[in-house]
Amino acid sequence: MGDWKRIYFLTPTWRPVGGVVKIFDYINHARSLGYEPVIACPEPYKPGLPLFGIPRFSDISPQNGTRFTTLEKVSIGPGDLAFLSWPTHYEIVEPRMSRWTQHEQVIYIVQNVRWANPSFTNGYAVRLLSRPMAWIMTNDVVLEAVRPYLNASSITEVIQLGHDSGFFARERTGGFGSPIRVGYTTWKSDVGDRVASLLADDPGFEFRAIRNPVGWDELRELYHWADVFLATPLIEEGFYLPGLEAMAAGAVVISPDAGGNRAYCDFGNNCLPAEFDDAESYAGTLKTLRSESLENIERLRRNGYETVKRHTLEHERDRFGAFLQRLTGHLDLLGPRGPADPSVCRQP
Repeated sequence: MGDWKRIYFLTPTWRPVGGVVKIFDYINHARSLGYEPVIACPEPYKPGLPLFGIPRFSDISPQNGTRFTTLEKVSIGPGDLAFLSWPTHYEIVEPRMSRWTQHEQVIYIVQNVRWANPSFTNGYAVRLLSRPMAWIMTNDVVLEAVRPYLNASSITEVIQLGHDSGFFARERTGGFGSPIRVGYTTWKSDVGDRVASLLADDPGFEFRAIRNPVGWDELRELYHWADVFLATPLIEEGFYLPGLEAMAAGAVVISPDAGGNRAYCDFGNNCLPAEFDDAESYAGTLKTLRSESLENIERLRRNGYETVKRHTLEHERDRFGAFLQRLTGHLDLLGPRGPADPSVCRQP
């Protein structure tokens, strides 16, 4: 690892949404690899926030030695690294890089295919891809989406997204009960509500929804209750964690093709397809499940369980460690990084 020790991690919020949870997974990876994370957020740190209620993040605190700061106080010196996810955070970081700081000291994790959409962030994300930074793609679908815009000289790695799916796990066998219990969330789409409205007079189905972003306990309760989970992603997703979490709980997932969710959705084998934002399509797939064979239901569940096993935090951590070794080795080859005293070029 040499003398590369500090990594600044920038997060847009403390809310435990998927992209932020992934940033904190990488904070944990960095800690376990011997690096010193500094966490920057526009919101002040407060103990007891839901994000820190997630067990694997519960010991990340100032009391345990983790440093927190504001975005405006991030200053990337010649011996530092920065880990970013939101595109426009680069506008904050770039003017705070010392004259000796290399662009490759900025690591970007690209978590969704929207980066390749010129309307996303008014095209800033597409333009940013041309910069010679270090890039982590969360799956091959994301890489293929952004490849036409990616700087050819950039250090780029696909690190399959890992997750603590064991928290949501539930082993179950057998067919569905009567009525079939159908779960969904509404914070990205109202298509689940429209499906429930279409089937409101059908006694063969019972629906339950979570309507606001909540903690993991509430999500786990929904997945464990549901026989079937309606995945309702955005049209351009990097992964869409609820689908994988529902598979871990043994629920049969019905999902549209949202791009990045193809990293784990094998339609017809571990989940069932529906057309994007098409309530009639979801309802039609649900109706077919009433006559589905026990053998096929078990096959979908079994394949879902096997899929979950391929997306572990341990694998992600090991790949990140190898990526950092490759990156810092490259940076060392670029030559001297300025004065030995970092205070000469970086504000504390």
